[in-house]
Amino acid sequence: MQRALHALFSRLDGQSSLVPMPESLRSDPKFASGVDVPFAERPQTRFRWQGAGGGRSLIACAHADVVKGGDWENALVPQIDGDRLIGRGAVDDKGMIVALFLALETLQEMRKRLDGDLECHFANEEEVGMAGALAFVRAGFRADGVLVCEPTDHNIYIAHRGSLQFSIRVVGKQAHLGRKRDGVNAIEKAAKVRGGSRQVRRSLDRRRSGVSPLRKLRIPRPGECGYHQRERFLLDRAGSGHNGGWCRLSAESGHDTSPDGNPGAIAAIDDAWIKDHVTVGFAGMKNDPYEMPQGHPLTEMLISTLQQFGRTPEVLGMMATCDARYYYNQGGMASIVVGGMNNGQAHAKYEYAELSDILDTAAEYALFFLEWCGSAS
Repeated sequence: MQRALHALFSRLDGQSSLVPMPESLRSDPKFASGVDVPFAERPQTRFRWQGAGGGRSLIACAHADVVKGGDWENALVPQIDGDRLIGRGAVDDKGMIVALFLALETLQEMRKRLDGDLECHFANEEEVGMAGALAFVRAGFRADGVLVCEPTDHNIYIAHRGSLQFSIRVVGKQAHLGRKRDGVNAIEKAAKVRGGSRQVRRSLDRRRSGVSPLRKLRIPRPGECGYHQRERFLLDRAGSGHNGGWCRLSAESGHDTSPDGNPGAIAAIDDAWIKDHVTVGFAGMKNDPYEMPQGHPLTEMLISTLQQFGRTPEVLGMMATCDARYYYNQGGMASIVVGGMNNGQAHAKYEYAELSDILDTAAEYALFFLEWCGSAS
């Protein structure tokens, strides 16, 4: 995929290059990938269109990876049905990559020259912790603003929640069924732990209510099914028949975090057994939240651009996590998220993008590039 992108963008005026991802990235304190696949032979594409000078610079980032097809047979075989392009990744995030390419190609065919530099980053591993975006940031690439291209239904996201994957192991005490009072049921104790998790969830909801970009988020509760929210219980039973008792329980789950809160439920539970017999491990994604200030010039200019197309974009917080967090939190760059229709199709079975909307999105990107970077031609 990356080599195909490199070849595609090499057709444009500018410099397209394949940038290696160093294995040393794994020791970075902010590395949060949920997979362990070597980076060798998996470079990332960077395209740079140098400006004439005097304008603001911009990075446009989109990710090249997709989630698995699951039980969707032939998910990676694209199909066109009328105005719909159906296939895994059509909307998340290949449609946005195509919109970026068309925007640049059209500007160059119109012989437009931007004043500020514009570069495109096509990242790996966005779906599993955003290691690719971290690699770009740690390589030192900087700009006056970052446009993260994700399907947003033409709204603007200036914040997103965090995502923390963790595992919980609850140890009980085995006892004969006739002396069950002498035992400890791990399932019952786990229910208390889950209840404590719900208390943290409600606390985060209250905190989020004061963070305006996140007010309208409809966050799944822990244990509900979702890509970043999953809960799996693994039971180990000691003994056999009616004399056995549930004595150990392990659970894997996910919690979302808001910019001012992180989960910490177990210490607050008033149960001496739980304090001594519950262990928590943190493996997998550890995605920090991010939040841009209200009224930033990057946001205000994008609102103005979209209004010229007859749109009235909402400025919101994003329920998922994305590459914007690394550009903003670690790179110190103003970062916002915007893209085309069918946000709800991301990760869905029979995911589709509308071809006409990809063209509309390309036009919006092109005008925003002209207005943010400036153009005398």
